[in-house]
Formats: sequence, structure tokens, C-alpha cells
Amino acid sequence: MTRDVVEQLKRAMLDLDMDATLGFVRSIIDGAGGLAAADAVHAVSDTLEVVGKRFQDGEWFVGELVYAGEIAKAAMRLLAPLLGAAATRRLGTVVVGTVAGDLHDLGKNIFVTYARGAGFEVIDLGVDVAAQAFVDAVTRHRPLALGMSCLLTTTAGQVGTVITALERAGVREQVKVIVGGAAITERFAREAGADSFAPDAVTGTDVIKGWCT
Repeated sequence: MTRDVVEQLKRAMLDLDMDATLGFVRSIIDGAGGLAAADAVHAVSDTLEVVGKRFQDGEWFVGELVYAGEIAKAAMRLLAPLLGAAATRRLGTVVVGTVAGDLHDLGKNIFVTYARGAGFEVIDLGVDVAAQAFVDAVTRHRPLALGMSCLLTTTAGQVGTVITALERAGVREQVKVIVGGAAITERFAREAGADSFAPDAVTGTDVIKGWCT
């Protein structure tokens, strides 16, 4: 019975069935199979990894990735009030934002969903984030990683501006920097001084997981 509910939850997510997924989450919350809220969180997280692999392999496209993320967020809204500080995996803190001058947030929001599902605490600074705001967040939260999103070529230079600001503030060595977005390439990221480039939210989450070890 225990595994049945978990597997049904995962299958519903992969079928992109919001109602069924939330129904199984509520069943777990109500004590089905003796499961706890943390078991549902782990099931959602594990399923997001499958979703991510399907996306990376070209089996799924952005629309499916986004909707799977929305299902995961809805499930987490139900589960969050029941989760204690030690109920889920805690991998560290990540600060993320879209650089100054850029108001796009779709890619960033997908990353936030996947990173939280993986067990990271994510501090989302939003869009059009000034370099000093990134520096202040790194100083305050002491994150494992800083993620910057950039979709406009006209604002790509902000990536280097932020990294320079981190260096001047004396905090660059304290944090790994990962960047992504339509305006960014792996070569650009390297030349700007970032530690890694993320072509998509799933890869970005995997890279940061690797920094935990």
C-alpha cells in the first residue's frame, strides 16, 4: 500500500495530471499507507529528476517542463505547513535573480522550483536585480551558490559587473557562481568569471548538487 501511493503520485505527475497528483498528496497527508509529508516531498523531488531527464533527452519540451513545475509547486503548497526543519533534505542555500535591466523570469522560476524540489533553500531576488543587491544577498545569506539569469543580449554584461562587485566586496571566494539564459553561452560564462554555465534549469540544479559533495 505504501509504495502503491508513492508510485501513483509519481505516475500522475508524469502524466501531467494536476488533480490526480494533488489527490495522492492529500491521501498521504491523511495518512495513507503510514506515509509522512516528507515521503511525498521525496516522491515529488524524484519525479522532477525524471522530468528533467526527459527534457534533457529531448522527449519533453519547455511547456511540459513548466507545467510539471507548476504541479510540483502546487504539491509543495499543500505539504509545506506539515514539514518540520528536518523533514526534508537540506542541501544548502542558493541565491538567484535576473540581472539588472532584464525583466524575464520564466527560466529563473523553473530553476527555483527544481532547486527547491531537490532540497535547496532558494532566496529569489526577482528580476532587474542590481549588482549591489546580489552582493548584499551573498553577504547576508552566505549561500553555496549564486545563480544569475539573463535573456537579453543587451544586459549580458551585467554578469561580469556582478562578479566584479563580488570581488570588490571580498565575497567572491565564498560563493560559486552559475549563470544561464538565452543571452549566455558557456564560453561567455567562463570569460565573465562564472564557475559554471547552465543551459537549462535541470542542469543548473545538477551542477549545484555536485558542489555539495
